[in-house]
Amino acid sequence: MGPGSRAAAREGRYGGFVFALLATVIWSGNLIAARGLRDSVPPTSLAFWRCVVAVAAIAPWAVRSFVAERRHVRAHARLLVLLGFLGIAAYTVMVYLAAHTTTATNMSLLAVTASVFMLLLSRILHGDRLGRYRVAGSAIALAGVAVLVTRGSLSELTPRPGDLWMLGATLIFAAYSLLVRGVPKSLSGTTVLFGTFAFALALLLPCYLTELALSGGFPVTLPVLASLGYVGAMSSGMAYFCWNRAVGRIGPARAGLIYYLLPLFTALSGLWLLDEPILAQQVASMPLIVAGVALGLRTPSTAPGPHRNHASDVGAREEGAER
Repeated sequence: MGPGSRAAAREGRYGGFVFALLATVIWSGNLIAARGLRDSVPPTSLAFWRCVVAVAAIAPWAVRSFVAERRHVRAHARLLVLLGFLGIAAYTVMVYLAAHTTTATNMSLLAVTASVFMLLLSRILHGDRLGRYRVAGSAIALAGVAVLVTRGSLSELTPRPGDLWMLGATLIFAAYSLLVRGVPKSLSGTTVLFGTFAFALALLLPCYLTELALSGGFPVTLPVLASLGYVGAMSSGMAYFCWNRAVGRIGPARAGLIYYLLPLFTALSGLWLLDEPILAQQVASMPLIVAGVALGLRTPSTAPGPHRNHASDVGAREEGAER
């Protein structure tokens, strides 16, 4: 590999870290919105209208590529349906169910455990090496997250139904992230994003109609509409686009380490949007989380790894397809 190729590979990796960071920041707002809407919008209704907004936001610039690649979409329809079911329909409903019976801090703690599942699944399914830096970094980051959400007391982690829903959601999200890595070359990132949301919307429709018949609708107010706009256009369309690009460039294991920052951004979002103060234990956890992520991202430059080359190839072909 020449100097130019190495520089391009480094830029691709740096871009992947930025995409993962953007997705995590946006998703922290999704947890705040989920808690804020728990008493006004039922979970399946919230997931359904989130998809409606996302599809509407993505469609103007995605339909053309989706139609142009329709032959490949039909050939890989099962994969797109599975991505839509796992990463969008099932994951979103479970997160919103969790918001009804657990706290935002517990949700963020359980959400970042997806990183651990990504590392383990990457090792089991793809043979990716964990290495001492990733193992140590994961442990340090989890310790920081524990300080952040428990206030030094294990009573904050008393199991409740919402905790179990969120744990299930993290498992699903880890599996989704690994499946994204296997998207074929013939499908552009734009087509995959639009297709998964469109299929998720179709899957959620009968569930939404059932919930609507049983529990009725929800109040249509300006705060509700604004929240739906955020979880649809930003937390769905923009965040998933960034996450898919991140996984393609740096692989699910490294992207998962960035995801450890979710509790930190959730705390900052709570301060800004909900007037929740940043407490001493939250400040104390920040160095642990940042240090753990930095250590986990450190890998020897000469170390080969199946996911490193694969990530570079996927990122390059996505850029080519979008051009």
